[in-house]
Amino acid sequence: LLMRYLAYMGGRAAAEGRSVEQKVLESNPVLEAFGNAKTVKNNNSSRFGKFVEIQFDQSGRISGAAIRTYLLERSRVCQVSDPERNYHCFYMLCAAPEEDVKKFKLGDPKTYHYLNQSKCLALESINDAEEYHATRKAMDVVGISFEEQDAIFRVVASILHLGNIEFAKGTEIDS
Repeated sequence: LLMRYLAYMGGRAAAEGRSVEQKVLESNPVLEAFGNAKTVKNNNSSRFGKFVEIQFDQSGRISGAAIRTYLLERSRVCQVSDPERNYHCFYMLCAAPEEDVKKFKLGDPKTYHYLNQSKCLALESINDAEEYHATRKAMDVVGISFEEQDAIFRVVASILHLGNIEFAKGTEIDS
């Protein structure tokens, strides 16, 4: 709410049509997609810290911003307790348009070890397909190109696929 107020009070359009305040505000959905998850007490719980520095010029308008993240709960990627969920980005990507699901060789969230440790694969209050589109749009606003977005989601899909690798004990001593 405070960031919206500051963006309103200090608004100034940038040359490329996207203002600094738009970018700051649209950074929230991007950060939430990759850093928020459902917990027992909150369906959209931040699992990281965020420090936002907003810079103003002499006339009180926003001239720049820096966002620093820290303390991401990395263990959540590999281990999730029931009835919690992993990070939103995983479910969103599985609910992406069919073209993207095929491109990243994805399927139903229940087929991925990093997601099926919990029985909570979907939430009534969150439409993962809509959130995927909103996240892509926000990534565009903050200046992440389509190619960079695809690379990011390729990594997200790779994490899901790597989580399904199973190792078998070999006959050799050091295996």
